[in-house]
Amino acid sequence: MAKQAKQLVIQSRYVYNSEIQTCPHCGTLLQPQAYYQWRKTVQQLTGVAYIAHRASECVNSECIPVGRMYPSARAQSVTLPGCTYGRDVIAQIGWWRERQHWDRWQIHQALQTQVQVSEREIDYLYTRYEALRGCLEQLKTPALRRIAQERGGLLLTLDGLAPEGASEQLWVVRELQLNITLVSAWLSKVDHLSLAALLKPVIALELPILGTVSDKQPCLEKALDLACPAVPHMWCQSHYLGNAMDPVYERDLAIKTELRQGIRKEIRPIVAEILSQNEDGDCTPQLVSGALADQPLPPPAEPLPIEPVQVVRELVADLKQALGRKGRAPFNLSGVPMFADLLALQNTMGECLQLAEEPHLRSLYATLSRTLPNYATPFKEVEQAQTWVKDIAAILDAPLPTQNDPGPGADAVARQVAHYLGALADQPTLSPWLTQTRRDPFALTDRYWTGLFPCYDIPGLPRTNNELESLFGQTRRQFRRRLGISQLREPILRHAAWTILQIEASSSAELQQELERIDVEHYQRERSRYEKRQEQFHHRHRWRHRRDAVLQQRLADWRQAVLRC
Repeated sequence: MAKQAKQLVIQSRYVYNSEIQTCPHCGTLLQPQAYYQWRKTVQQLTGVAYIAHRASECVNSECIPVGRMYPSARAQSVTLPGCTYGRDVIAQIGWWRERQHWDRWQIHQALQTQVQVSEREIDYLYTRYEALRGCLEQLKTPALRRIAQERGGLLLTLDGLAPEGASEQLWVVRELQLNITLVSAWLSKVDHLSLAALLKPVIALELPILGTVSDKQPCLEKALDLACPAVPHMWCQSHYLGNAMDPVYERDLAIKTELRQGIRKEIRPIVAEILSQNEDGDCTPQLVSGALADQPLPPPAEPLPIEPVQVVRELVADLKQALGRKGRAPFNLSGVPMFADLLALQNTMGECLQLAEEPHLRSLYATLSRTLPNYATPFKEVEQAQTWVKDIAAILDAPLPTQNDPGPGADAVARQVAHYLGALADQPTLSPWLTQTRRDPFALTDRYWTGLFPCYDIPGLPRTNNELESLFGQTRRQFRRRLGISQLREPILRHAAWTILQIEASSSAELQQELERIDVEHYQRERSRYEKRQEQFHHRHRWRHRRDAVLQQRLADWRQAVLRC
């Protein structure tokens, strides 16, 4: 569908000049520019405004920052770079999402009378709100010195969220008395050195620490002893109980992951050797948010020529990603797509080896070639059984009746299901497992028969109660985000470093005033950290949805690398 241009009627016009009249360095009267630094049409909750910004410049040739532009803080507080919506709109969206737990559709409906915005744009504006919220947390830093002076020191809590599959862990350092997130960082390697590095910004404040509360992991215990040895540490009892349950969980998982464990056992030395060639021992955490995370951004590095070892390393990362496949009951299997991923990787490695030999790549290829054929038949049987269920689900996905369209009716859908089950019963030469599995749909359908089809005769009767369950699930996820509980899904892992931050505003208007305090440079640094985190999930998304394109790129990179050597 073609994108439709917004029909905006400008209701007011504003031209903002710099609030600074004299140069703060030399005292010379600043010269306003004769042109606009930027101008845009901005949609606000109160109407559409034309905003123009004219900066001022120091013209004193003897001043050290000669030619420096001094922008208008008021103009920058109206909106954000690259955005045509006011900060008041962003604050309102954040308030509805955080405090009232509205979804995208509800927010879109509520904004229709005030601004022209699409449903998808609601998500984009919310990401800007998350970056602004990170900036708000950093503005609370001066309160740390006040609380340390009033109460004698800081109380810290350290916690890490369990990873999803092969993901990193999000570790958070919070001050309990002020309820401030001091530092949050994703750690790809959790050891006492990386955790001690996580505490360095807190130690650098040179404020007394009264105590800490955390899980009693051996590496964390060593990190606390290394970073603050004289501070008493409280170990979390809930984590103690959770660790006691780990062997039970691992035993349950072992039955499902037989293939994965077998491959990992054989490739572990090769993977360790390949990855060790890329690491220089630096385990510095990647700071993404928190009161102390605002640091100058390093200059972008120049891209280096592609080397064969880099392609091997990326193929190993693809292999680890494939082995980390997770499913979701009942329809999203993990073993079948994992097996398909491994077969695709095996083929790509074989094509790379036809171009040039490499010992590590040859070992990985040999391991997959030796192991995967043993599991081809079992996975094919699983796919066949899954196809039976999908076919029945497709029949039941018939249109529901409305007031204007009665639909196919319950009898027609029931006949289609009966015909399919009859054809299934006539299939010969099935394996013993499939023969046993084929009996389950007959018995299950017989028990559910009278309750499968009324929705096709009664308008408005839904086919499932998933909508209500989704509402309950959304409520539980809101609690997870607020309490920092583990077992979070991928969207939470993408945004958890910002969603854990708390807002103290009592109304959307107060929240808007808080967001207007954030200067543009501060926001851009936080936004850069936000986008850097999201970019790390780009590989996962491309692997799951465009696997062949990823592998073709690996092959092209390999060809370029070996031909250049």
